[in-house]
Amino acid sequence: MHEGGVSGEHVDVLVIGGGIAGVAAAAALSQLGLEILIIEPASAHGRRLAGELIHPPGIEGLYQLGLLSETASLGAKVHGFAVFPFGKEASGPVVLPYGEGHGRRPFGIAIEHSALKRHLLERVLEFSGVKAWLGARVTGLEETGDRRFAALVRDENGGIRRVGARLILGADGPMSQARKLAGITHATQRYSGMMGVEVDDRHLPNQGYGNIFLNPAGVSYAYAIGGGRARVMFEVLKGADAEDSIRTHLKSFPEDFRRDVERELSVGKPLAAANYCIVPELSVKGNLALVGDARGCCHPLTASGITAAVKDAFVLRDALREAELDVPAALKRYARICGQLQLTRRTLAEELREAFLAETPEALLLSQCIFSYWRSSPLGRQRSMALLSTLDSSHLSLAVQYALVALQAFRLLPHWFKNDAMSAWRKGVFKFLTKSIAFQRAAISERLGHGAFISDL
Repeated sequence: MHEGGVSGEHVDVLVIGGGIAGVAAAAALSQLGLEILIIEPASAHGRRLAGELIHPPGIEGLYQLGLLSETASLGAKVHGFAVFPFGKEASGPVVLPYGEGHGRRPFGIAIEHSALKRHLLERVLEFSGVKAWLGARVTGLEETGDRRFAALVRDENGGIRRVGARLILGADGPMSQARKLAGITHATQRYSGMMGVEVDDRHLPNQGYGNIFLNPAGVSYAYAIGGGRARVMFEVLKGADAEDSIRTHLKSFPEDFRRDVERELSVGKPLAAANYCIVPELSVKGNLALVGDARGCCHPLTASGITAAVKDAFVLRDALREAELDVPAALKRYARICGQLQLTRRTLAEELREAFLAETPEALLLSQCIFSYWRSSPLGRQRSMALLSTLDSSHLSLAVQYALVALQAFRLLPHWFKNDAMSAWRKGVFKFLTKSIAFQRAAISERLGHGAFISDL
C-alpha cells in the first residue's frame, strides 16, 4: 500500500530500540502470539559505557523469556556487593550477598554491554513473529484519528515507511527519541559523569562480587565481566576535574589492583557516560508505552537498570494477557504498576547517593547508620539486597528499612556526644523522622493505587 509516496505496513507491536529493554519486551510479547517489529538504528554494535550488571531477578527473567540458555557462557557471575566505606567507617568492606531468597539462581551476571545487547538481539530474532529492521530509524510519530500513533521509519536505504501498530514501545534509552516525538516532557537532573576502563581481573578485590568504593569524589565500581577482564568505573562530580577525581578514587583501591588500573589508564582512553535522573511526565500516551530507561532512570548506584527493564517486559505482558489484548486497558495497568516500581527504585538510589557522598553532617549520620545496620544485622543485609536487586520493589518495605536504619542513630549517640556534635545529630534525627513519615505516606498511596504516571487514555 502506498500513500503519498510513503509505503505503509502494519504490525501488532512496533518496538523502537533493539537494546536490552526492547528485546526483553519483544520476547515477552511474542508469547502472546503477536507480530512484532523491532527498529534498531545501530547496524553495528559499538562499545560504550552502559548497564552491565544484571541482578538475579533480571537473570531469572531472561532465562524465562528464552533469551539466555543454560549452555551459554556469558560474562561473570556476581554474588552480591562488597561496599568499601571511607573515613572513620573505613574498617574494611561490608559484604552484601544476594542470599537464598533470590530463587533458583542466587547470582547476577556482569557482561560487557555491547556483547550482551548483540547476544540478546540475535536470540530474539529466532522467536516466532519477531523481526527487526537494522539500520532503520523512527523519524516521526503521527497521531491518527483514534488517539493512536503511527510511526514514520527511515530504512537503511533512506526510504520512508509508515508503520501502524496496535502498540508502540519506546525502548530507546534515557534520552529517548520516541518520548520526544510523542510530546512527552520529562524532568532531568544531571548528577555527574562516569569514566570507565577494562583491566585484567587478577587483582580484583572480592572476586565474584561487585566492588563499590565510596569517597568524597563520588562512587567507583569494579567487577569482573568475563574473559579474565574487569570493568572499573569512576564517578566525576559536576565541576570536578576528571583526572583529579580518578586519582582520588584510586587511593581507595588495594595497591595491586590500583597499579593495574593506572597501567591501563596510561595507555588507553577511558569510555565516558553521564549519570542522570530522568522522570517523564507520562509513561503511557495513546498506544505508546515507554519501557526501560526511556520510562525513567536514576543514579546507577543500585545497578538496577537492566533488571528493571526486564521487569517492565513481564508487567506489560501480564497486563495485556489479563486485559485480553485490550491495549488501552492494559496500558493503564502497566503505567500504574511500573510507576510504583520506579518510585521505589528512584527513592532508594537517591537516599543511598546522599548518604554515601556525605556532604552534610546529617548525610554522614545516615551513612554511619546504614553501615551500623548492615554490620549488626544479617537480616538487614538480606532485606537491603532484596531492595537493591528489585526482588522487593515495595515502597512499604523501603519505608520499613529506612526506619530501621534511622534507629541506628540512637546506637551511635555516644559517639556523636563524645565528638560534641549533638546539634548535627539532632538535625539528622529530625530529618530521618520527616523522611520516614514521607515514605510511609508514599507507601500508603502505593497501596491505594495512587501516584502512578498514567495518561488520559
